[in-house]
Amino acid sequence: MGFVLNPYDPCVANKVINGKQCTICWYVDDLKVSHMERDVVSDIIATIEKKYGKMTVTHGANHMYVGMDIEFTGDGEVNILMINYLKESIEAFPEDCTTTSKVNTPAASHLFEVNEECQKISVTDRKKNHIVAKLLFVAKRGRPDIQVPIAFLTSRFTKADEDDWKKLKRLLQYLQSTIDMPLTLSIDNMSIIKTWVDASYAIHNDMRSHTGGTIMMGKGALYAKSSKQKLNVKSST
Repeated sequence: MGFVLNPYDPCVANKVINGKQCTICWYVDDLKVSHMERDVVSDIIATIEKKYGKMTVTHGANHMYVGMDIEFTGDGEVNILMINYLKESIEAFPEDCTTTSKVNTPAASHLFEVNEECQKISVTDRKKNHIVAKLLFVAKRGRPDIQVPIAFLTSRFTKADEDDWKKLKRLLQYLQSTIDMPLTLSIDNMSIIKTWVDASYAIHNDMRSHTGGTIMMGKGALYAKSSKQKLNVKSST
């Protein structure tokens, strides 16, 4: 159709139509088509459907994609919410996660502390760790603020104890308190990418360090990462 693949991302294609850029992004069998004129978008969809058959199409400012409620607010910002995913995780936990006082942070300062003498939880309760895997999916898409406790809890799958259970419950209480908080993204300048990275040296009980980083081009984290380092190191650098 005359589109040219982006040299940096082969899942993005561009073409100038009626003096304006048209962009198609795709992931597996899902497409996002953007252009200033709605008729151009409709024509491209019709051309694709001629070859591949009828597709499910949504237009406008609100979309649902892989569990994300995506809303384009019209002022250069996009909001991402994953309320249904969070509700499912909270309801799957066998204890009540509602609290009279608001939980302001996803983890306490003792998150990385491990008591080797703490009672291990049962195999049945350990299966509840699928909640952590569910929240890992959320943390990478709509709630980067929970990546630190998720990074820790995912490392405790096979050896979870009662302290880990409490840490998961606190995280769920935080999510219950902030369930309506969206990830808001915007771009100030297409030529400026801002990156922050840091590490907590030897913070884990096996003396490994923990790395955190984020990339922004305006409001909100376009990319965020929080992970335990794979090697023990002698220096924080």
